Amino acid sequence: MFKAKLVKEIQIKDPETRGLKWVAIYKHENGGMFGVESDYLDKVFDNEAPVLVPDMFGIFKLNDGVLLND
Repeated sequence: MFKAKLVKEIQIKDPETRGLKWVAIYKHENGGMFGVESDYLDKVFDNEAPVLVPDMFGIFKLNDGVLLND
C-alpha cells in the first residue's frame, strides 16, 4: 500500500479563469509530489467513506488527511 501525505496548501492563479485556487500538495512515499485542487476534495470528501483520488502514481484513497493506495 502506498501513502501520500499532505505537505501544504498553496494558492495559485487558474490560467483559464484567472481566479485564485487552493491546491493541496501531497508527497508520495516513492519521492514524487502532486497537487489536487482543494475545492475538489471538499466537494467529494465524506467522513463516512474514503475518497478515491486519481494521480500519475495510481489511485489513492483520502483518509484522515493521508492518501492511501491499495
